[in-house]
Amino acid sequence: MKTSINALFVMLLLSLGCSSATETNPVSNNNNKTTNTSNNPTVDAKLDNDSYDALLTKFVDVNGQVDYAGLKDDSQALRTFVSAIGTSDIDAFSTEQQLAFYINAYNALVLLEVIDQYPTESVMNIDNFFDEKKFKVAGKNYSLNTLENDLIRPTFKEPRIHFALVCAAKSCPPLQQKAYRAETLESDFQRVSKAFIEAQTTVDGKNITTSKIFDWFGEDFVESAGSVGQYLAIYLPTEKAALEASDAVFTFSEYSWALNEQ
Repeated sequence: MKTSINALFVMLLLSLGCSSATETNPVSNNNNKTTNTSNNPTVDAKLDNDSYDALLTKFVDVNGQVDYAGLKDDSQALRTFVSAIGTSDIDAFSTEQQLAFYINAYNALVLLEVIDQYPTESVMNIDNFFDEKKFKVAGKNYSLNTLENDLIRPTFKEPRIHFALVCAAKSCPPLQQKAYRAETLESDFQRVSKAFIEAQTTVDGKNITTSKIFDWFGEDFVESAGSVGQYLAIYLPTEKAALEASDAVFTFSEYSWALNEQ
């Protein structure tokens, strides 16, 4: 009888232990948009977005233009941030966290590569700027082009990334003075998309002129909205009829590759 009581007591302890272990595990979900990483405070510990904010505020003006000479002379914070990008483990990140991470990674790597080649008047003066050099991002190696076109675009299928990724050219969207973050990603996307499209698009009767980005990456906007015109109309609702007309004629502005320098 005593043996049975002891066995029952051991089984009870084991049951309580299993229950406690289960309750302390992070909540996970097959839909990584809702993955809960709140119980894993080290998941983003290496990446200091606050320091990146300070760097951008210091070297990027309100028009999104960069003080490359100043950044070259004071580059340690950028190099530290890029190093953290290379070793970050983002497997437990939500979809929004991952997308913000990759946008910040791309923009920071562009800044670093420019200052390493500075002075230059254009990234197009640097041989194979987007293709030759490989950078470590979350433990894997990418060129700037493969990061954008082989990872970010096909993985996230989010056309608004084209107004957030900044390739150091005057015709690129302006570089914002803060890091992208999951919690503000939607509002930031809406803000930068609206500002860029309004600045780059003119409607004159049936003639529409807009950024070359809508030519190069037209398939992304067609997949999202049905046509380039329909996509533009999302942000230019007063021009909806002209933009979506069957006889609309689209012209894409010449792209200035001059360095987006202050």
